[in-house]
Amino acid sequence: MTEKGVFYVFARVSDLGRSKRFYGETLGWRLGTDEEHVAGFAFGSGYLVIHAEDRAPNDRRYAGGMHVEVQVEDVDAEHARLTKLGVAVGALQDQPWGERNFFFEDPDGYPWSYGQARR
Repeated sequence: MTEKGVFYVFARVSDLGRSKRFYGETLGWRLGTDEEHVAGFAFGSGYLVIHAEDRAPNDRRYAGGMHVEVQVEDVDAEHARLTKLGVAVGALQDQPWGERNFFFEDPDGYPWSYGQARR
């Protein structure tokens, strides 16, 4: 078997409309799948599939259950853009292994980060 990489990330969400707005409008990812209970978003070479789950909108039981870091061209610019849009972003960090990144959560509490190799 030869692995090629991650095909997609799958996450269950409590409010599909809210999550579609977050990933599509706030993060600016491109909507590719749009069905009654499922939506999919392209971001760079990655793909995220979100699936509506019948639970209370503030039930964050999956918070912390996964972590994905998205590689971006300009992490400082993305940090400023998301801050301006009202996303609660963490501080920009220069990691000892040569990466600069920051963390944030989606509306269901899933942790994400944006990062780039330091120049």
